[in-house]
Parts: sequence; structure tokens; C-alpha cells
Amino acid sequence: MLTPSVIRHQAPNRSQWWRLGLVFGPVVISAVLTLFAAAYPGGHHLLGLFAVPIWLLSGLIWVSLLMTRDSRYRRSPWIIAMPLIGAFTLALANSPVPMRVAFLISESALTAYSQSLPEQDRVSFREQRVGLFTIETAQRWGGITRLGVANTGGTLEKCGFSHVPEGRTKDLGVSTVNHVIGDWYATCTNYD
Repeated sequence: MLTPSVIRHQAPNRSQWWRLGLVFGPVVISAVLTLFAAAYPGGHHLLGLFAVPIWLLSGLIWVSLLMTRDSRYRRSPWIIAMPLIGAFTLALANSPVPMRVAFLISESALTAYSQSLPEQDRVSFREQRVGLFTIETAQRWGGITRLGVANTGGTLEKCGFSHVPEGRTKDLGVSTVNHVIGDWYATCTNYD
């Protein structure tokens, strides 16, 4: 009579988990920071600045694994995972997907906030958290609402969202206008 053989699965010990975290931790952290930075109109420059050194550390770890003599990682098919995660993150961050997802999560809060603003010509400078975004400037005139999002754009650029009924984007007076959804647009004003 044949008896089935017992397959014993041995759980990884602590040193194996530590190595896995050391290898994939920085690339996952930098990918998450990059995608969060891409979720803001014009990009969140502080998150982007934090992501750059972690990307460099990830690249150094990957190169050192490839260069180490008799390294089991060099022969492993998992060694390609780090550059694939980087390429996927780069492609996704350069698409409108992260910003649209963040906007869709916050759309009802942004719409309610924009409708609660009084009609006036002057800009209000009150910082307030609305959905996933921190709004630092708000202005509503002639049915158009412009919301400036904190920490976006570059040194001489300010970005945010604008609610523009009937597509009257020429009335905004901004440098770039990108359609997000419905009557909402991502706008950036370049000050140089």
C-alpha cells in the first residue's frame, strides 16, 4: 500500500524576512510616495522630494545585488521585480490615473465646499482640508470656483482645481487646464 509523502513546509526564519524587507522595502516605499505625489494637480513637490533619495537607495540596492559575487539574488527571477515596480510606477505616475482616483474620492467634498463659498471677486486665504486635499486659496465668481491646493506645482507654479460650468475655461486666466471629470478641471498658473 502506498502512503502519501508528507510535504513539510518550513516557514522562513527572521533573517529571510529581514532580507526581503531590505531588498523590496525601499522600492515599495518610493513607489507609494511617487504615486501619492502624482495624485495632486501639478504634483506634490514635498512628497516628490522625499521619494527621490529612496529611489536612489533602491537602485543602489538592486545594483549591489547584481554585483555581489555568488549572490543567490542575481540568479533569482525575482531580481527583475525591482525595475518592473519602478517602470510601472513611472508609467502610472505620468498618467492622469492617480489624480483622477484621488479626485473621485474627494469629489463630493470638493463640490460641497465650492458651492458653500460666497460669490466674490477676492481670494480667500483660509487653509482647510477638503477630502484628500488641503485647500489654501479659494475664489468663486460668476459661477466659476477656483481652489488652490497646498504644496502643489513647483517653485513658481501654483496648481489646484477649478469648477467651470459649461466649459468656460478661458475665463480662468491660468497657464494650463486639464479636464478631470464633469465640470472639474485641474489648473496650474505659472508665475515666471
